[in-house]
Amino acid sequence: MFFRLLKCAFRFFIYFLIVFLVLPFIPLSLDFEPVAYKSTLPEFKGALAPNQALDNVEYLFPNQVVGPESLEQHGGSIYTGVVGGQILKLTGTKITPVVKFGKKCEGPWEEDICGRPLGLRFDKKGKLYAIDAYSGIHVVDVTKGFVTPLVPNGIDLDGHPLSFANDLVVDNDDNVLFTETSTKWPLKKILYSVLEHENSGRVLMYDAKTKRTHILLEDLYCPNGIELGPDSDSIIIAELTKNRLLKYYYRGPHKGDLVVFAENLPGEPDNIRRTPRGGYWVAFASGRSSAKPSVLDHLSAYPLVRKSVVRLLYLLGSALKYATTFYNWVPLKDVASRIDNGWILYEAVPKYGLIVELDASGKVVRSLHSPAGKIHLISEVLEHDGYLYLGSFRNRFIGRVKA
Repeated sequence: MFFRLLKCAFRFFIYFLIVFLVLPFIPLSLDFEPVAYKSTLPEFKGALAPNQALDNVEYLFPNQVVGPESLEQHGGSIYTGVVGGQILKLTGTKITPVVKFGKKCEGPWEEDICGRPLGLRFDKKGKLYAIDAYSGIHVVDVTKGFVTPLVPNGIDLDGHPLSFANDLVVDNDDNVLFTETSTKWPLKKILYSVLEHENSGRVLMYDAKTKRTHILLEDLYCPNGIELGPDSDSIIIAELTKNRLLKYYYRGPHKGDLVVFAENLPGEPDNIRRTPRGGYWVAFASGRSSAKPSVLDHLSAYPLVRKSVVRLLYLLGSALKYATTFYNWVPLKDVASRIDNGWILYEAVPKYGLIVELDASGKVVRSLHSPAGKIHLISEVLEHDGYLYLGSFRNRFIGRVKA
């Protein structure tokens, strides 16, 4: 009996292996063509030496906020956007809904209907600028709950309609500078963009005087977080799949200059935020080093493996989505979306929490780690009143540690 089961298992493995090897060459309507790339890895030493600073993290609002991607402090409260399309005001232990993007929907598999708030910023007048990945950039009156569209999704920008704005920053002249992570893939399929290692990302600017939006940079690899530079003429941009930050002069005597601000970072950088010391906090989903490469590092030289994985998920997810047209079963819809969009791959992300502090020149001066995985998948760091508040695109809480 045992040998019969072993024989069946072996046959299944062989069949699966054959399918996996053939998958990259089967004609599909899926336009996914990953490329090989070189991955270099930092060492965890010096300012990057491992510690347990994040293992003492406190969980705020557990199971009350899901995916608090971006965090903004204003008037003694913290504002964040969550899965489901809401922007919430957090005061003490109280949660107050401010606005809701999108329409009512059934679950995360309909996030393009629900809306998904990403980058948030208050300007000097107290207006909240907010990105919804599926409808564009809006200005929110947090007192009255009014929403005014500013840069809508779908506007044509040099032949590519705006489709996936991610993070933003407002300069002293009320210009809005923002990243568009991909012109090819929407937010729900961001892992396709990451695994393909494609460079359709852009940085754009809404000019407050002309009321027009134009392109500053293009051909970027998953541009994510954005922040004003140490001077008043530049911006810092996180290039997620290049593991680096760029510095771009968008005005002034050096206008048009582009330089690498920080490279070979210990993770895929998400949002960037200023510190009270004039430097920058950079958040990572997980840590990576020469001793512990990330999954992406391991797969960087193997585009056919990445192609097989994504095609397998796409085919299986499509089949399950088709099944939901006959069986209106919520768990099936959930599983179908997790597979089709590749969200199940988040389970493969090592549970190693990491944030780093850079000085004004881009040098790492401090890092906070969670080797025990008490927190990971960190998207943003807000330093306020002696604490670091840690946002996440997936966690069901806001993390907090002493600064």
